[in-house]
Amino acid sequence: MKIILRNIQRILFKILILLRLHTFLAFLYSMFMEELTDNGNLARPSKRADNNKLTILILSARAFRKDIDCIVNTNEFRLLRMSEPWQARLSSQFLYCSGNNQKYWAQSNFKYKKEWSFLQDFLYVFLKKLYEQIVVDCVISPHPRYVFDMEWGVVSTQLGVPHILISRDSQIASSPFLLNKMKHSFRSDIPKFEGKHIIVQSELDIPVYVESGYCRKREISSLGCPRMDSFVRKSEENKCESVNIRKKVVFMPFSWNWFFEKSDLFSYICEVHLFFVHFALRYPEIDVVIKAKPKQPSSPRKTVLLKPLEDSSVEIEKIPNLTIREDLYLNDLFFEADVVCGLNTSALLEAAVIGLPIIIPYFKALQCPKYEERVFYRDAYDLFDIAESLEDLESLILKRLQNPVIEKDIMEGRKALFEKFISSVKGDATEKYVTLIKEIVNKQNRNILVNR
Repeated sequence: MKIILRNIQRILFKILILLRLHTFLAFLYSMFMEELTDNGNLARPSKRADNNKLTILILSARAFRKDIDCIVNTNEFRLLRMSEPWQARLSSQFLYCSGNNQKYWAQSNFKYKKEWSFLQDFLYVFLKKLYEQIVVDCVISPHPRYVFDMEWGVVSTQLGVPHILISRDSQIASSPFLLNKMKHSFRSDIPKFEGKHIIVQSELDIPVYVESGYCRKREISSLGCPRMDSFVRKSEENKCESVNIRKKVVFMPFSWNWFFEKSDLFSYICEVHLFFVHFALRYPEIDVVIKAKPKQPSSPRKTVLLKPLEDSSVEIEKIPNLTIREDLYLNDLFFEADVVCGLNTSALLEAAVIGLPIIIPYFKALQCPKYEERVFYRDAYDLFDIAESLEDLESLILKRLQNPVIEKDIMEGRKALFEKFISSVKGDATEKYVTLIKEIVNKQNRNILVNR
C-alpha cells in the first residue's frame, strides 16, 4: 500500500511541475516549513520573523550535526527547515540516483532526470514564489556534493537570498591520502561554487577549495566548530573527570572503506573489534563501550564485527559490562570515560583536548608504505599512546586506567592539534558564525537597496 501511495504522490508531483503550478507548490511547501526553537521544539512559522531577526532556511537539515542547535540557541536568527521528506520528494522529480537517497555529484550512477536548465528554470520561479510566502534572508546547506541543495543555493543567490555552504567535511588535511583525493574531487568531480560564501572548520581545508578552483579565496572562511564551544568550556571548568565509580573504556570502531582495503586488513579490524569483547569478559569490573557510527553501512556493525563469535560460546547480550550502541553522543560520553581507543576519527582529538588517555591500535598491518599516508594525524602520534599489538593494547589500557595523567607539554601539543583541525579552545566558534552570517546577509541587503 505504501508503494502505491508513493507512486501516486510522484505522479501528482510530476503533474504539478509539468503544469508549472509554481504558486500552488510554493504555498504547499510554505505549509510544511518548520521553525526550530531554542527549547528543542518545532513551531509553525509566520511569514516574517519577530523582532527583525534574520531568517535562515536550512537545506538537508538532518545532515547537519549539533552545530545548528548552537546557532538556534543564540536566539539571533529564525531558523527554518522543510518537514522531512518534502525536500526529497521535490528533488526526486529531477534527479535520479539508484540505491541512494542522497543525490550526490561525482557518483557513477547519478544523472539528472531532466536537463539542468529545466531544473534551474523551475527553481527560479518556484523559489521566488516560496520566498514571497515566507521571507528568507539566507540559505545554508551542509555538503558540496548534495546536488539539489547546491542548485537551490545557486538560484537563491541569483534571487538575492545568499547561499552559505557550511561544510560538514572537516578533516580534509588529516592525511596526505585524503588531502589528495579531495583535491582531485573538487577539481574534477564537483561543479564550481556559485553561492555567496563557504564556512569550513579548519584553515588547512581552505587550499583544497581554492587551489582546485572550486571557489575564490574571498568566498571562504575557517571559523571552527560551534558544537565544540560548550565542550571545550566544560573541560576548562575541570569537569572532565569521570563521574563513575567504575572505570570506563570507550572504543570507536573503524571500517574498511576507501581508506583501507578489506582484503588487506579484514583480520586486523576483526582482531581489534573482538579484543574489546574479550577485554570486557576478562575484566568484569571495567565497563566497555563500543560506540559505532550511525547509518554507516561500511562500518563493522554489531552483527558483522562479532560474526567470528558465532561458533563460540560467547553471548554478547549476557556481558553486563559491555555496551554496543550507535545512538550515544560522544561529547557526553567522553566526560564519563577514563580511556578512549580508536583510529582515523576526529573524535580522538576531541577526547584528547579534555585530557583523556588516547590509545591508537597502530598494529604492524598498518605500518607499511601503502597505508602510511592514509592514517589520520600520523605526524602527531607522539601525543598519544600507540599500541602495536593486542598485548600492547591491553597493557596500555590497564596502565592508563591506573595512571591517566597527561603531561603538560603533551596537553599543549594536543590543544594546538585540536585548534589546527577542529576549533578554537576559546569556545568562540558560534559567535564567529553568527557575526559572519549577519555580515553576509546585511551586505546583500545593502546591495539590493543600492541597485533599486
